[in-house]
Amino acid sequence: MNDSTKPTLKEQSQPQQERLFYLEFRLYFLGHANRSDLQKRFGLKESSASRDIALYKKLAPENVVYDYGIKSYIPQESFKPLYAYTATQVLTALTHGFGDDYAGPKYPEIATEAPSQSPLPSIPILAAITRSIHKEQSLAIEYYSEMTGHKAQVIVPHALINSGTRWLVRAYDRSHERFVDFVINRVVNISGESDLPEDHERKESDAQWNKITEVRLKPHPALPFPDAVGHEFGLHGGVLTMTCRSALKNYLMAQWSVDTGQLPSTEPGKFEFWLQQ
Repeated sequence: MNDSTKPTLKEQSQPQQERLFYLEFRLYFLGHANRSDLQKRFGLKESSASRDIALYKKLAPENVVYDYGIKSYIPQESFKPLYAYTATQVLTALTHGFGDDYAGPKYPEIATEAPSQSPLPSIPILAAITRSIHKEQSLAIEYYSEMTGHKAQVIVPHALINSGTRWLVRAYDRSHERFVDFVINRVVNISGESDLPEDHERKESDAQWNKITEVRLKPHPALPFPDAVGHEFGLHGGVLTMTCRSALKNYLMAQWSVDTGQLPSTEPGKFEFWLQQ
């Protein structure tokens, strides 16, 4: 096929672009895609889904190869995305699912600002991590810790975390043989996908992740008018009861400005809530 007959992305219709975008998104961030993915998402017949995949292969012949073992297409080492991705768009799709008409950047209909924003991760790093999570594989990374500096290590990631101030990945750390949280923006390089995890490295063995903890929060007694907090959050009996994974409790306490001391602070305005012990 010469350049004059090769299809281009910009000449494709909007519905076609949405299907191509979804196909590429699964390849890039989940590590595989096939006809059934398109059929389930868009209600296509098998022949239509096959044509979409064939078109993508014409548009980006170096991006995909068929893996007969899993009967799906997987990204090649030479993969270069056709579409531009923003971390906000990717993380929204990964955490909340796809909406309609998702190809291309999104803009709010009215002015909306979020003064506390998490630093967004690099797209290639994020894609490698999400592929590893989805495919349940270990991942060789280079990580920059504020305590130990630059270090190569192998992790087994199983979930993304938004702490309110940063994006992290929950993973088994083979160096220290425990489950910990890694700040995604401190992953400075991906050395490659590795082997399948052992049973004790999987999410099912992460006790703190699987344990659900109940926390009871009271308006902080040092506030001049604690009833204002009660009114804001619709408290019943003066207590806000919440549940969270035990592994995420500290993030919740920080995000909700909770005083976790046995005795409440006497400094007015420092905390909004006090953790009922």
